[in-house]
Amino acid sequence: MFLRDILPRLLWGLVSAGVALIKRRNPFLWFIFGFTFVWASLIVIAILPVAGSRRIFPRMRVFNSHTDYHKRVSKTCPYCGSSVVIDDIPGSWICPECGRTFIYSGDGTVHSNSGDYLLPQVEWIVKLFAKLAKRDGVVTENEVRQVDRIIRQAFQPDREQLHQIMEIFNEARYSSETFEEIARNLAGTTGWQRDVLTDTLTALLSVAEADGVLRPEEEALVRRAAEIFGLDGVYETIKAEFFDRTRPEEVHTDLELCYRLLGCRQSDSNDEIKKTYRAQIKENHPDRLISHGASEEAIRQANIKVAEIKSAYDRIMAARG
Repeated sequence: MFLRDILPRLLWGLVSAGVALIKRRNPFLWFIFGFTFVWASLIVIAILPVAGSRRIFPRMRVFNSHTDYHKRVSKTCPYCGSSVVIDDIPGSWICPECGRTFIYSGDGTVHSNSGDYLLPQVEWIVKLFAKLAKRDGVVTENEVRQVDRIIRQAFQPDREQLHQIMEIFNEARYSSETFEEIARNLAGTTGWQRDVLTDTLTALLSVAEADGVLRPEEEALVRRAAEIFGLDGVYETIKAEFFDRTRPEEVHTDLELCYRLLGCRQSDSNDEIKKTYRAQIKENHPDRLISHGASEEAIRQANIKVAEIKSAYDRIMAARG
């Protein structure tokens, strides 16, 4: 009776100890477990991993960016302009010449590490503003002021960023990029986020209406942006919401003042008013002053004057139906 009870337990203990030995575990301890818990201990030791085992794929290892990554690229420090050789890994790097930290992006570009780095979508939005403001031939002071107001409220840039934004705005007015190309790039950069594109469309309407009237050629560009953004089906709703938020005093029309500014009378015909308007634009256009070497202040005043003439003409014609 005694041997019949003990011998099976001894057998289970020896088998458990043998499996434990193969798996580099304590055979004496598992002999006791096998003797005590019989077949249950064998199941447990069988499913346990080998103690101190190496990875299944021993040749695979985690690369250290400083020692194992051998691809190198040469970049220009955005601060001192010196050539810097770094690993082709996006992140922060220190220029050995000036000691300042710069950012190496995944697209291969280099940026300063301070707040003057602009997100790509901000650049595309600013370029859209510039193309829209230039659509009627003249970028007015009201349009520039409106762009500045939108940028400050939406992105809260610091002084360096604001300077960079205005440089982008000025360069984009004369760049070869089309409005459509910029709109597609913006949509792609934002991942076609509907809320961002809707806000951009509203901002474009705000810039287009900065002079007090939404001109047909400017609205045509905004509508084109809506088509590219996939918002053409809701454009009228967005436009209506925007103008509902516009205060009446901001678009108040003083027709008498408009006629006086244009040099016309209310009794003049539409053709006479149009003829006078074109003569005024030709006489005051800033391009004429630029060709004669006028000062920057004179050109700025000419821009203001042309904007006022255009606004007066648009309001008169809108009132006449």
